[in-house]
Amino acid sequence: MKIMKHSLSRRNFIKKSTILGAGISVLPQILMGSNSSAISNGRIIFPRPFAFAVDDLGWNIGNNTGSIDKQSPYRIGIDRKMDINNYKPIIEVGEAVGTRIQSLFVLAEMDRENILKNYPTTTWQGENWDNSKNISDNQIEIMNFVKNQAAYMEFGLHGVGHEYWVDGKMKRAEWYSTWEDHSWSEKSMREHIQCFKDIMAQYGLSKENGHSFPESFVPCAYGYYWNPGEEYSTGKIMSEQGLKYVNTLFTYIEELNPPKGDNGGGFDNGVLVVNRINYGNPWYKLASLPTVLLEEQKSDIIETHWANWLAQDDFVQPDVTKSFVDYYKMVQKSEDRYIAKNTEQFSSQWLYKKYANVVEKTEGKVEIDNTKMPDDAYQNDILGNMVLKIKLKEGEHISNAKLNGKNIGVFFEDAGFGFIYLPQLKQKSYDLEYTLGNSFPDAYIYNNGTYNAYIFERINNIYKTKIRLYGTQDIVFKGIAKPNKISIDNKNITIIKEKYDAENNQLTLTLSARDMQGETGVIEIG
Repeated sequence: MKIMKHSLSRRNFIKKSTILGAGISVLPQILMGSNSSAISNGRIIFPRPFAFAVDDLGWNIGNNTGSIDKQSPYRIGIDRKMDINNYKPIIEVGEAVGTRIQSLFVLAEMDRENILKNYPTTTWQGENWDNSKNISDNQIEIMNFVKNQAAYMEFGLHGVGHEYWVDGKMKRAEWYSTWEDHSWSEKSMREHIQCFKDIMAQYGLSKENGHSFPESFVPCAYGYYWNPGEEYSTGKIMSEQGLKYVNTLFTYIEELNPPKGDNGGGFDNGVLVVNRINYGNPWYKLASLPTVLLEEQKSDIIETHWANWLAQDDFVQPDVTKSFVDYYKMVQKSEDRYIAKNTEQFSSQWLYKKYANVVEKTEGKVEIDNTKMPDDAYQNDILGNMVLKIKLKEGEHISNAKLNGKNIGVFFEDAGFGFIYLPQLKQKSYDLEYTLGNSFPDAYIYNNGTYNAYIFERINNIYKTKIRLYGTQDIVFKGIAKPNKISIDNKNITIIKEKYDAENNQLTLTLSARDMQGETGVIEIG
């Protein structure tokens, strides 16, 4: 049945997506690949990744005026002036559970120079745009806070004003017309991207200051121009800016023939676009977690909105924050899911689950077939670690792991599981061998942060690792001697602190990445 999208209010389209999330969908369910999470005849688990996406950060005013005048934004749906305290719960959750939470920003009300008056399609005031009532030091405080907390909050793109305005009339939505089923002009979309970049620059978040364009994007109201392989698509113009990852609800652009399935996805001109679903937490509802059981959720990435993470009053906020922490911990305890540390790792695992085959024919010997991974996965540094996990008995640890005879040196333990972080896998087959026991590996990285560690190897007396670092956080090396020298090949990764625990042969490096979108570098310890 053709959905008359132009007749849906924001509340109604959220209700629609909630129904879809509950499994009442006109689309057939298409599973990703043929892999089950638990592999028979062994203990290796090939888990699905889990992540929340949080839409609509960046608004200065929370109240929904769009439902009244039908022209201005819906915003967040809560009547309050937003300040730094409304950002802190997301950071606190990310730090508590060890994940970098994808947070999607709308920047119109962060415009301190009224540049948007030159681009009337970006706001409800058009050429009369005047943001003076919102300009304050609070904006600078917020944006500095977001920049400095990049280890736990990912600054992602949502939109400039969330909608698209033509001659003062609101159209849904900013990046594609879901009301009228057509794209906006490429010129206009490039102007919207430039507006977002220009407002970022007002806070020093520019290339000149070492900061990149966001890597993650959620199109407002699911309006995404899916047009892979052609000269113009949303993915094409976004990938040119360095963007890599998108999540949206494909049922709103069925006329474009997007990927099918609740957990479907594909590549659009250099970006990976995956489906997401709302599982019962409306965009405007405070303190709201998904209501659909975890084991019944079909999409790997879960839709939330800013209001869902916030409490009605400050004294209740710790309880709301704890409820999200507890939800993540429930995920980590589950048999077939795990908390992805960041969007790159989430997306990599999504790809491996779709294209790779993992079989453990006898305990400790695992065959991995990655020959079907598409070439697109290797463009733009999209593909990273594969994550496997093992349910550990009391006192048991992963004592060793080798991939094609080469030591794997990145591990983690949490919620009764041991985690193995494999490097980026090429389009070939691999043999993984592991042993379990009462001891840890001789030397390894204990990845309890939100960074990605791709390799950890010893060459002569030098330990070498390649990492993707976000914000400021600790990198823990276990089982190594006190170093005489530490070097990093990227000058934008700074050593803040070096601590060596001689009793436990443990080195902890506190490192800081300049770019809020992350820095990649090779560390050598000798």
